[in-house]
This record gives sequence, C-alpha cells and structure tokens, in this order.
Amino acid sequence: MALAMRMVTGAAAVLALAACSGQDSAPTAQQATSVAEADCIPISDGTYQIRNGKILVMRADASSRPEPAPITDMSGQPVGWAAKLEQSFATTGYPWLGLQVRDGVAAVVGTAPGLAARDVSFLTAKAAIQNDPEGAEKVGLIVNAMAVEGREDTLGAGLTRLMNSDLTLNDCQDAFNQTLRVDDIDFPVNMAVLNAAELPVADTATGIARLCTAYNIEIAEHTDSRGSDSYNLQLSRQRAEAIRAYMIERGVDEAVLTAKGYGESQPVDSGTSAAARDRNERTEFIVTPR
Repeated sequence: MALAMRMVTGAAAVLALAACSGQDSAPTAQQATSVAEADCIPISDGTYQIRNGKILVMRADASSRPEPAPITDMSGQPVGWAAKLEQSFATTGYPWLGLQVRDGVAAVVGTAPGLAARDVSFLTAKAAIQNDPEGAEKVGLIVNAMAVEGREDTLGAGLTRLMNSDLTLNDCQDAFNQTLRVDDIDFPVNMAVLNAAELPVADTATGIARLCTAYNIEIAEHTDSRGSDSYNLQLSRQRAEAIRAYMIERGVDEAVLTAKGYGESQPVDSGTSAAARDRNERTEFIVTPR
C-alpha cells in the first residue's frame, strides 16, 4: 500500500515521536536521523492515517476525547448545566432527551419511542432541572416539546422553532398558530377552569408568551352558539382571564397580556354539528406591536 495511505497506531505512531519522548528504547541510527529531522509532537493513543504528509485521527482513545461543547442559549450565554444534564439523561436510559434554553424557558426536546416514554422521560428531565442549583435558578418554565416516533403532530414544535428565531412579531404569531393547530385549550362545559389535560398546551403557549414580551398579546376566547349571547360572552371572558392568570403566575409580564371574550360573535364554521361547535369554541392568541 502506498505510503500516503499507510495506517499506523498511536502506540507505535511514528518512531520519531516515540523516541523524542524519551520513554522508549534508544532509536537506531536510521531512526535517529528521522528524529533529528522531525518535530517532537505529543500524540494520544489511537488509530491514525497518514495522508499527503498529514496525520489524520481515525479513532482516538476514549480517554483523549474532548468533552462535548456546552449548550448555548440564544442570548449567547453558556449553559453548561444543561449539557451535563443531557449527558446524565443518556446514561440513565433516556438517550433521546435534549434541552433548549432561552430567556428562562427550557424546552425538553427529542423524539421518544412512544407516548408513555415521552411523558415519563419529561418528568425525569423536569425533576433534574429543578434539582440542579443553576438550572433551578435560571429556568422559570419547563415545557414538554418532545416528538413521538410515528406521529407528525408535535405540540412543542412552534415553541422550539421560535427559540431559534429572531423573535419577530411574525415569528411569535406563527408559534402560537402552529401550537393551536396541534391542540386547542379546551375548557369543560360551562366552566372557566383549566383542567390537567390542557396544561401541556397552556404551558407551551406560556413559553411562547415569555419569549415574546416585546409585543402585546391578546388572549381571545370564543364559544359556540349554545346558550344565550350574554351568557356566552361572560363565559368567554372568564376563560380568557383564566388563561391570562395562568400565564402571569408562570412568569409572563402581565403588562403584555390582554384577555378578551367574544362569545359566539365570531364563528369560523356556520354549521350546527358537534364538529362545527368544536371549531367555533376556541382560543386564539393575537400578537400586535407595543
């Protein structure tokens, strides 16, 4: 095989390098000539390839591998604690878990093998962040933004895309719209209280709102046509206020949030079927300049 493609191992990597370290036996006269003409460069154990006069690392010894680069949030601040947590996830049975961090919002990302695995691993990641002194100090909201194998709808996709954007008004509006296309915030019949099943989408919307405080955000609630106009108007206002209170409690600046109820006055479907009623009874977020 040509010299340019010759394979060498780190343990015997270029006798000139070994000889100049003083750790091996004395070189022969021929080797000494090579040493005299060579620079002394430390080299780690591993497998290398000599190509066009350059030594290329093919397989390095595990002990010589560098630590993974720390995660950096979009503000440019290193998030070393998050990188350490990601490493711990891989060793505790959740290799799909990752983290995105920006402005106090942590999105748990990755693709889980199933719904149960997604939910259990999210609780694990959330507990790890809350129990990490630095993570607990810097993160005010933790959102489940994981995908699931075989499913196209990812609730947190709008949020994670926003976290890697310039946070323009259109970026913020698109993030809300994308989230609500996957899942709406549904209230129990005749009630204005968020139930546990709606908290994932409420948390995702809260994460978006926390990143978009440069703008005004209107929480617009709509009902279907069942019940009187006055009753539906009052119910929609109460529901919008419930979402606003939930967001403020989780760190959104109250000055940017406005709650408005429109009752049944703005339907998107003129039908009377159950499906039409579901489409009309909806939550919207409207982003406008401040």
